[in-house]
Amino acid sequence: MIKQLSFTIATVLLLGYIEPSHQDPVTQTAANATAQRLCWTNWYNEDHPRFTGDAETLEKLREEFPGEICSKPQEIQAVRADNDFPAEKTGQKFYAYNTEIGFICRNKDQHFRHICFDYKVRFKCPCSSDK
Repeated sequence: MIKQLSFTIATVLLLGYIEPSHQDPVTQTAANATAQRLCWTNWYNEDHPRFTGDAETLEKLREEFPGEICSKPQEIQAVRADNDFPAEKTGQKFYAYNTEIGFICRNKDQHFRHICFDYKVRFKCPCSSDK
């Protein structure tokens, strides 16, 4: 048994042969059809860090820009508005940074500088032509 297993492994490594999948072609086609291309939205910067912080929430952005942001974004990206420096590398703490709420930086959570930078955000959604 061990010799046969070793022979099978050696054959796969040398010849690159693996048994073809016996998955139903209809299932494979359906799985491929549900895969959508994802694209980044425009950048949004509607709030500025005055008294409480900087909030670029999905709720507020959808009100300001109806139809521009999908109902279930796959990713969010936030960068400083002045220099495109990634938010996660600034050393600031974020109250929210996710695809359900959006982005919230509160001034009271910051230890250094005591004020949030001004951030802009974008979301990864199904591409417009795929909707």
